Amino acid sequence: MNSTRVYRALTGWLMIVPGLLAAAVAGAEPASWEEVIAQSAGPADHVMAYGPHPDQFGELRLPPGSGPHRVVVMIHGGCWLPDFDLDHVRPLADAITALGFATWTIEYRRPVAGEDGWPDTFLDAAAGLDALRDLAETYSLDLEQITLLGHSAGGQLALWLAARSGLDVSHPLYAIQPLAVARVLALAAVTDLVDYAAEAEGCRAGARRVLGGTPEEQAARYRAVSPVENLPGPVRVELVHGDNDRIVPLRQSERFAEQANAAGGRVRLHRLPAPVGHFDVILPYGAGWALLQALLEER
Repeated sequence: MNSTRVYRALTGWLMIVPGLLAAAVAGAEPASWEEVIAQSAGPADHVMAYGPHPDQFGELRLPPGSGPHRVVVMIHGGCWLPDFDLDHVRPLADAITALGFATWTIEYRRPVAGEDGWPDTFLDAAAGLDALRDLAETYSLDLEQITLLGHSAGGQLALWLAARSGLDVSHPLYAIQPLAVARVLALAAVTDLVDYAAEAEGCRAGARRVLGGTPEEQAARYRAVSPVENLPGPVRVELVHGDNDRIVPLRQSERFAEQANAAGGRVRLHRLPAPVGHFDVILPYGAGWALLQALLEER
């Protein structure tokens, strides 16, 4: 094991043990954003661009061994806004890599002042995923069983990516031979963008901003990328959601599971009881970590 991986393993344990103690003491409150950003992580093994923009890059972390490595593609949340980047999911990427997976964490363009995110945010998520084809041989990556893991707004992007092959060739988000994924782990995901953007407060405003308007103003855009409008068919989907999520309501996952399974999908909803909230599901010592490990190890 090289020095980077030793550092990663040590920091992972140093993060997890105090976190378990803190969770046992606090217990009654959902994890906060402050807890998420207080974590530390080791550097990625490789940082590589998939496009010319500064936000078009990914971080590759590799487990020990010669491979081929199972791959988890990680898409961070943050209301689709530039205020939040992939830094806050690096500790989770470290922890997943320590389980024996290669992790490819995608950064992507988000709407800047005076502009919306259409179609750049969605094109970047797609290009970041498809970039694995160029990395697979060099880094011995197994592309036959890709897991997409997305949190919050990243969960929306992950679910949409799993279904994007259904887009018409004339659509601006159409891609020739998009890279297929085997499953999606959607953590506290936004699955119904029309419902989510019905209000303009907090994170919901980010949905309007990335799509350039309200559901009434940009109906076609919402239809093209809202997961409930673009079900992933045979792709296996695991939805993980806390009962006490105050940012993305549990009904978002409930509605998606109901509609997808009614259409013949393969979707399971894993509800985590209160006080589990929006951020517990991405902490590698949080209430959802044991479940996430078990789901990752399922074949």
